[in-house]
Amino acid sequence: MLAILNSDTRMNMVYQYLKNKMECILLDDFTVLKMKFDAILLPMSGWKDDGAMVVRGIDMKCPIEFFDMIKEDGVIICGNMTPKIKELPYRKIDLNSYEAFIQANSKLTAEGVLFLLLDNTNQGLLDLDVDLIGYGHSGKAIYELLKRIGVKIRVVRRVVLEESSDFVSVDEYLGLKPSSIIINTSITNIIDDLMIHKMDENLIVNLVRSASFNEALLRQRHCRIVHAGPLPAIFSPQSAAHVMQETLMDILYEK
Repeated sequence: MLAILNSDTRMNMVYQYLKNKMECILLDDFTVLKMKFDAILLPMSGWKDDGAMVVRGIDMKCPIEFFDMIKEDGVIICGNMTPKIKELPYRKIDLNSYEAFIQANSKLTAEGVLFLLLDNTNQGLLDLDVDLIGYGHSGKAIYELLKRIGVKIRVVRRVVLEESSDFVSVDEYLGLKPSSIIINTSITNIIDDLMIHKMDENLIVNLVRSASFNEALLRQRHCRIVHAGPLPAIFSPQSAAHVMQETLMDILYEK
C-alpha cells in the first residue's frame, strides 16, 4: 500500500489518479495509524531541517514516530532528499533522479515563469529584457520557451559552451549591467551586493528555495523579488499530478 501526504493540490490529484489503480491512502496529518505501508510519498519539499513538512499547504512538525508506519523493507519517495530524510533507515527513491520526471516538470516550470512575467510586469512579452541565471534542466526549458516566443533573453552560466550571443559567462556578466528582469535558477548567489548596486527597479524571479539575497538593499534600489515556489504544483497541478502518477507507476512497477 502507498501512503501519500496531502501537501498540496498536486498530491491530492495524484491520489485521485492512483486510487483506482492501486491500493493507496491520502494522509491529511501525521497521525500514526495502526497499519504498515510499502511506500510513503512525501511532499516535494521534503522533511525540513526544523522537523516540519508541508501538509495541506502549511508547515507542520512531523514526529519521528510517523515513519513507524513504513514496513522494514518499505520505501520513502520524495523529490528533495534532505539530510533528515537521508538519516532514516529506509530505502529512498528520489523522484528527481528520473529523467522523464525532470524534463516534464522543467517544461511546466517554464510555463509557470511565463505566467509570472505576465502577472508581474506592465510590458508586453516582446518588450521585455530578461537575464536567466543558470542553465540546468529548468533553465534550459525556460530559455527555449521564451526564445521561441520572441523574448529578448540573455543566459548566464558558469561555463559557456554555446556559440551564441545569448550566452555569457558569470565572469563576463559581473561586469555588465543587469537586464530589467532576472530569473534565477542557480543555487550560487550571483546576485550579490555589487550586482544589486547596478540595479534600479528590477524584477527578480527566484526559483531556488535555498537562494538568499540582500532584500533590504533590493528595496533600497526599488527592486522587486518574487519567490516563485513549486511552479508546476501552483500553476498546473493537474498536469504536474499526471507526470507524478506516471513516474510513481514506473517506480512501483520496477520495485
